[in-house]
Amino acid sequence: MKAKLFGLIGVLVVLAVVGAVAWWGMSFVSPNWARLWALLATVALPGVACGAWWFGHIEAKGRLAGIDQAVDKVMRAATGAAGLTVQGARAMRPPSTVIRAQAPQVILPDLEIIPRQLSSGGGEVEL
Repeated sequence: MKAKLFGLIGVLVVLAVVGAVAWWGMSFVSPNWARLWALLATVALPGVACGAWWFGHIEAKGRLAGIDQAVDKVMRAATGAAGLTVQGARAMRPPSTVIRAQAPQVILPDLEIIPRQLSSGGGEVEL
């Protein structure tokens, strides 16, 4: 809490000093030069805003690309570690406990299968 208070006081002191120096410096400038400076600053404002937006956009794209690269590296490392863990577990298991996949067996009751017969009209009839 005290650090925030001292930080706020420090920022206010710096702003006050900068404002006082600017006020004092403007007393040595003629009104025409002050008007010219204000005009140039006003005209340059849209260009500065566009430049700041462009720079921020490029920085954000770079930051996101860096995050994507980092996530890809972490996922590759995690996949490799998981593969090593599975291989190690398989290697440590005794061969007698290896489970082999088998086709499921279905036992049907004894049924008589009757083939389809053709009717006299040529169509199929299900029996």
